[in-house]
Formats: sequence, structure tokens, C-alpha cells
Amino acid sequence: MTDLDILAAFPAAGELGPVLNDWEEAETVLGTTFPPAFKAFLTAFGGAKFDDFLRVYRAGAENEHVDLVAMTLAARKTMEDSRPHIRALLKERAVQPSQLIRWGGTDNADMCFLVPHADPDRWCVLIVIGRGNEFDLYEGPVESYLLHVLRGDLVSDVFPEDFPDEDPGYERNPWI
Repeated sequence: MTDLDILAAFPAAGELGPVLNDWEEAETVLGTTFPPAFKAFLTAFGGAKFDDFLRVYRAGAENEHVDLVAMTLAARKTMEDSRPHIRALLKERAVQPSQLIRWGGTDNADMCFLVPHADPDRWCVLIVIGRGNEFDLYEGPVESYLLHVLRGDLVSDVFPEDFPDEDPGYERNPWI
């Protein structure tokens, strides 16, 4: 089983149905080509909310507050104007804040990013606290990061101690 399969097997509630993402529009506007693993993740979990705390965005959502493109464009501006420690981290990777992809966020205003790489298998996850300097950098795909956090294999420097719950799950909302 893949990490995506294991994550999908967590207890789930909410609406069933396909998660529609507008990949062509998202890639055009954001100037990138998403790795196949990320597309598979968002196809499974776009609009979902894990443990009533971490929302996964969807490319092409009508609600701009959960739309991958709108939230990415807003976050890129924020990251360019602040967070010098994150800009320094990105510079080490030859990445500009204007290349980040914001794939999710939390109720505490924490931001979940993908950091692009020329090799689609080497994109990594960056989680930045809403207020402060803490961040997580995970060398791997989103589904692996999220799975490790939800199982307690990885303790985040960003998320609160009560995330995840003892029995983590997610709520599907493919139409959000």
C-alpha cells in the first residue's frame, strides 16, 4: 500500500464524489507543472479537512479561501514581504517565494506549502507557523508528511500539541 492509500483508509466523513481540480488553469496561472504525486493527493483529498484543523485546498474551488491558486498567490506575496528566515531557507534551495505552492492551511493560520524542484520526485513540504518563526521542512510528498504527522511518527514544530487527535480522521468536502 502507498502512503496515499493508507491516508485514504483513515476514518472519513462527509460527502462522497469526485474531487475536481482545474489543473490546466492552476499550472498556467502559477507557472508550474505539478508532480503526478501531488495531483493524485489533491484528487483524493482536495477540500478535505483533517482532524477538524488542517484544510487541503482544491485547484479551482469557487470559494477563494480554499482555492489553491488564490491562496498561493496571496501567500507568495506574504512570503516575499516577510519571513526572512524562510526566504533564506528557500535561497539555499535556489527557490524564490514566488515559486511556492500553498496546498493547505490550518485554523491557526499556519501555511502548508510545496517547495518545487526540477525533479518532480524531489518536491518537498514546508509548513510555516501563522505567527512566529517555527517551520517544518519535510523531504518528501505531501501524503507522506501528513501520514507521518497523523500517525505520530513525526512531531511538528508548527502544529499544536493536540493535533492530531488520538484517532485522526478527515472530512471530505469535494465541492467546497
